[in-house]
Amino acid sequence: MKRAMLLCLLALALTALAGCGGRADLAFEERYAIDGDLDPAGRTMTYTQRAEITNTGTDETKELWFHLYANMYKGLFQTEDGDVAVTSVTDGAGAPLRYERSQEGVLYWVELAVPLAPGETAVVVFGCEVTIPDLAQKYGVSKAGDLQLPGFNLQLAVYDENGWDTDPLQEEGDGRYARTADYDVTVRAPEGYALACNGDELAVTDLAGVTEYRYRCLDRRDLVLIASKGYVRRERQAGDVRVLGYFDPNTAMVTETAMDQVMDAAAFALQYFGELFGPYPHQTLVVTNAALGTNFAVSMEYSGLITVYFDGDGSTSGKEMVTYHEVAHQWFYAAVGSDENREPWLDEAFAEFAGYLCLEAAGSDWPCWEIAANAAGAEQVKDDKVDLPADEHPVYQWGVYDRGCLCLKELMDAMGRDAFLAVLRGYCQDHWMGIAATADFTAAVRAAAGSDGAVEDILAKYIQN
Repeated sequence: MKRAMLLCLLALALTALAGCGGRADLAFEERYAIDGDLDPAGRTMTYTQRAEITNTGTDETKELWFHLYANMYKGLFQTEDGDVAVTSVTDGAGAPLRYERSQEGVLYWVELAVPLAPGETAVVVFGCEVTIPDLAQKYGVSKAGDLQLPGFNLQLAVYDENGWDTDPLQEEGDGRYARTADYDVTVRAPEGYALACNGDELAVTDLAGVTEYRYRCLDRRDLVLIASKGYVRRERQAGDVRVLGYFDPNTAMVTETAMDQVMDAAAFALQYFGELFGPYPHQTLVVTNAALGTNFAVSMEYSGLITVYFDGDGSTSGKEMVTYHEVAHQWFYAAVGSDENREPWLDEAFAEFAGYLCLEAAGSDWPCWEIAANAAGAEQVKDDKVDLPADEHPVYQWGVYDRGCLCLKELMDAMGRDAFLAVLRGYCQDHWMGIAATADFTAAVRAAAGSDGAVEDILAKYIQN
């Protein structure tokens, strides 16, 4: 009911802003500064976040919507409630601003004191208190005491052809939808803890009983912080890119051999994908082991940081494939964004496909295409359209990852490897640091394939539009 009321208010506001012309013409540039204190033993963090939002559109707005993605894990994966509570919202001069919290703290609406005109910048300052839960999948404190804190910050919601993105998050998939932004991050933690962030480390300063870490994260689609007393650090070089590994040997199956395998795979993938799709956009890639929570560990991608599930020292294909897949997301998610609720295949299937190519390039004999074909042909998903929203796939993994990957493989076979990879590279270039939709991809395919009937048959088989 509350969400319905908020959406009604939003619709009325946008109509007023745009007049009879419908949706307002709004676009934004985002810059954030975060200053916080982390208390791992107490499972808390307090921080202030300064958001500088510049209106690059042609209409004004008096309201802004923000996502706080860490709160989406509550009730979905956690064994106990954690929370990121916004305790204050002010303008740049410290005057309180009116705000509302909805969707269990995932969505925040902020009313500005004066309308934000085109070309102007609004400053919103949030005071936040974080209570960190046991980790059950991606967010919280692991059994070994490691902290993984993706999305603990506020982030401006996307404004697109449908207006503000206030859709409820879905249980399937990752659920994120964001434009890129710049972050300056300062975090203090007790001595003895090692911290890492998905950005470039500017300084580490020892203070009285605490260590202060400063990071700069440019053109990031998200923000994530990790911390541990047990991390050992590893490093590789992939061309001009530093690959920094933070691993906790106290976590099951995180051995010296496994660390080397994952680091080598990450460095190889960065260079390989850079040749295929364009250079990796950052100076650093951080790699860490997926922390074990109350049920299992989850490999995951963020802009400039990946977590990898370790499966021991045996056959390396499992770790290699997971690493290649997550590194591929640095192109298909981090560089080329998409709506993970409405079209999750645009990042997951593309990363899976790229990961399989990387496996082949590394000389692996893992039967990846056969595995994908078997899953994609299962009775539950054999007629599934790959570009459905996340919650409309009968079996999410098979329909999005496997069937989507098979769609791309069939297009490559029909068009020829070089021609199709040229399409993917051009698609990346055209939407670099932007947001793409399925229609953008199919337009690129059709532009290259012309009136090829085989290509049209594949598109009709797998894609609904």
